[in-house]
Amino acid sequence: MSLNIDVNLNSVDEYWREIVVPSVEAFRSVASTSSVFQAALSVWHLHDWVWHERNPGRDSRGSAFNVYRSELLAACPELGWLRDVADAGKRRGSGRLPEVQGAQPQMRGGSGLMLVGVGGGATCVFFLVLNDGSKQNVDAVLRAAIEFWCTDLKAKNLPSPLA
Repeated sequence: MSLNIDVNLNSVDEYWREIVVPSVEAFRSVASTSSVFQAALSVWHLHDWVWHERNPGRDSRGSAFNVYRSELLAACPELGWLRDVADAGKRRGSGRLPEVQGAQPQMRGGSGLMLVGVGGGATCVFFLVLNDGSKQNVDAVLRAAIEFWCTDLKAKNLPSPLA
């Protein structure tokens, strides 16, 4: 009996190409609450796919998986921030203290007329607000996490969504 659900994705490579790349590209094209959640979900959950590919037949519950996840978070803290956003999108609350307090959109550039729906050139930029009060640009957070995964999965020569 297989514990895997067949969603027509059978490898890290396929998950990357079909889920991660489109969700990150969608966020970078149109930053919105929805695209922030989708990009965070896909990039964070890649770790599950990597675990199962590197550890076939092993459960993702238990001490070995917890060590793996802790090592990932130490190597790339941005993954932890994306985890917090992904968890908030899934169930709003968390059973642990998150590092992220929230996400804030801000309009950048353009003219003041954008506030009344006239004018243009402004873009929406999302920031994660961390517990220490600092703000981290979501695009930069995703960039760091994508670069981490591209390095970790270098042998796969995965296409980057950061063009």
